[in-house]
Amino acid sequence: MRTVSASGRAVLRYDVVPSEQAYSRIQRRVDRLAFLIVATDISERDISIERLFLKTEAARLFPDRFKFYEMMYESRFDRLVEQFRRNH
Repeated sequence: MRTVSASGRAVLRYDVVPSEQAYSRIQRRVDRLAFLIVATDISERDISIERLFLKTEAARLFPDRFKFYEMMYESRFDRLVEQFRRNH
């Protein structure tokens, strides 16, 4: 929480911090998607749909940390697809 001056009077402004529940939700979806890529024969199309859904959810829940999501998770998914999907 921060105090911000607006027209000469103090106004309290609450910084929105994503909840632990939101972090857990994204992590569960990341783990699920990794499992789908590695251990199932789900179609590439369905993998793409799952990735898009997860990416959209991460952008909605963590707009200020979205670049971190892209760097960390999207590259992980690319590596998993390359390792477990393209070589078979």
